[in-house]
Amino acid sequence: MIIGFKSKRVMAASILIIFTIVIIFITIKTDMKKRSDGIEFVIGMSQANLSEPWRISMNKEIMNEAKKYKNIKIVYRDAGGDTDKQKKDIDELLSSGIDLLIVSINDSQQLTPVVSRAYKSIPVIVLDRAVEGYDYTLYIGTDNESIGRQAGTLVADLIGKKEGNVIEVQGVLDSPPVIGRSKGFRDIIKEHKNIKISRTIISEWQRDEAEDKIKEVLKEDKNIDVIFAHSDYMALGAYRAANSLGIKYIKIVGVDGLDGEDGGLDLVSRGVLQGTFTSPTGGKEAVNYAIDILNKKKGIPKKIILSSDRITASNVGAYLNNWVK
Repeated sequence: MIIGFKSKRVMAASILIIFTIVIIFITIKTDMKKRSDGIEFVIGMSQANLSEPWRISMNKEIMNEAKKYKNIKIVYRDAGGDTDKQKKDIDELLSSGIDLLIVSINDSQQLTPVVSRAYKSIPVIVLDRAVEGYDYTLYIGTDNESIGRQAGTLVADLIGKKEGNVIEVQGVLDSPPVIGRSKGFRDIIKEHKNIKISRTIISEWQRDEAEDKIKEVLKEDKNIDVIFAHSDYMALGAYRAANSLGIKYIKIVGVDGLDGEDGGLDLVSRGVLQGTFTSPTGGKEAVNYAIDILNKKKGIPKKIILSSDRITASNVGAYLNNWVK
């Protein structure tokens, strides 16, 4: 019995030694490959979805900025709007041996534990929607409440002193950007007794859904002066809904201010929207700060709030020129 017990211990110890050697070998092989390719750091990018132009723009911005650095590689994952898949995506990225994680979150509450676990082993940069608590290296996002207040001010300017009815088109119900933008917007509208928010529509950040729902509303009630959509994509849906019914007088305001065809800047320049507000994705900043973090640069802030600009017909030309340059 004693000999059998010792034999088992020796066997277990041998297995542990072999397993350790294999892990060391894999690590060395991976490091040698990194060096041979000129790659020092591998960054994982977990995206909530790629069905929204704003998130597509974020990934594009990250890709373009990453090209400036020859010593990094970025591995991308798209959760497709599925929180459970994003959890798996992050776990897979961590298991693959990434050096830093950038994550644009689908659901802040449900993904907080996953991000917290990642933060215990590698640096984590959170974009757009913050997690609960402070288990991250850096958060980069916009002040959505401020964007909402700016939108409220623009809507009030468009309506003026007359009585006015407004439709508010929100993205995903109770998501942090929606909560912030709606609060700021409504705080300003409350100051104007002549303006009423007659309808609130949830359109999941999707153009077609916004178009379908607003069309049904306008068939019942055409007494609408302004539509404020929480994204330019949904604002375009609102325009198409009104246009399909031959309604030309409704003024439309969006958020995002992206470049490119049917982006916010293009829509304002064409008169489709009366205004939009830039909502920077943080993609460029995420890459640059990731490099600083990986190189152990000191003085990295915990949180960065990106500024938002009001874009109307009076200044859109300057923004378009900047994009061209």
